[in-house]
Amino acid sequence: MNTTNLNPLFIDQIVNFAHLLGTKPFTKQEFIEVVKRAYSISNPKTNLFYMAVYRSTFETIKLSINRDSILFNQ
Repeated sequence: MNTTNLNPLFIDQIVNFAHLLGTKPFTKQEFIEVVKRAYSISNPKTNLFYMAVYRSTFETIKLSINRDSILFNQ
């Protein structure tokens, strides 16, 4: 398992974007594309989250099987 380094803004705002996740893992780039398709990057709040995702270090992101937590690199 690789280590993660998550931007504090990413940690704070991921709950607002968790509905975009599923139990199958997304790569970091796939998750970024999903955010771009679902929300306008011209929105300041979304743009800040978008930049925080880029600054965070992780390979994959997904929801746990029971959908109560977000898992990285699994």
